[in-house]
Amino acid sequence: MLLPRFLEIISKIFPTNPLAGHEEALSKLNPDKIYVENVRSALDVSYQSAVRLCETAVRQGLFERGVEVHCPDGVVGATAADEAHLPPTVHCWQQDGEEFEEVDLPTDTLRKTTFYRLNDKSASVLYR
Repeated sequence: MLLPRFLEIISKIFPTNPLAGHEEALSKLNPDKIYVENVRSALDVSYQSAVRLCETAVRQGLFERGVEVHCPDGVVGATAADEAHLPPTVHCWQQDGEEFEEVDLPTDTLRKTTFYRLNDKSASVLYR
């Protein structure tokens, strides 16, 4: 799908070919939720290099950036294009003894993770 364009961006960022032997790992990334750590691991590069790669893909229009907020148990409570668009509270489940209860927690107190997704709009550019 968009893998050829993604690989082209990678080859422009890294002077040596970091893809040798990593194409299969890259092709297994979820195109709707690409995490920096997954890119770092797939390419065996530093975290900073993986961030640089993802941010370059955003600037090139290949990726879109998003943010997700995590409930205390690690479950994703909400996602948005940026932190400003996250809801003020999220519904999470908390264990109270042996029972679980749904609680609303303030988003600003919870852990957030940046993720990337392939930009479907860029697909038309790739297949002209």
